[in-house]
Amino acid sequence: MTTAAKLAQRSPEGTAAHDQLARALVALAAQGERPRCGDSATHRLWTSDSPEDRQLAATWCNGCLVLTECGTAAEATGERFGVWGGVDRSPRQQQRRTAA
Repeated sequence: MTTAAKLAQRSPEGTAAHDQLARALVALAAQGERPRCGDSATHRLWTSDSPEDRQLAATWCNGCLVLTECGTAAEATGERFGVWGGVDRSPRQQQRRTAA
């Protein structure tokens, strides 16, 4: 499914939550800051196939200035992969398969 198709299916709550996250990220950027997941050297950890990488990424979310907005957006849209708001939302079945 394309990104545009996913956006078209998003609920009003999901759209509002992602808009709030976008505003928080813009405000952070205006202060010259970015979340660790936005660092080009480490951003791959948040969506890695490796459960260990995602666990590290989840711990690095601690103290993030957009942690709440990120988690709310993930909940509102039912994110099912990667680390969002300090939580690895990847299916456990995939985590076991990757770890084996």
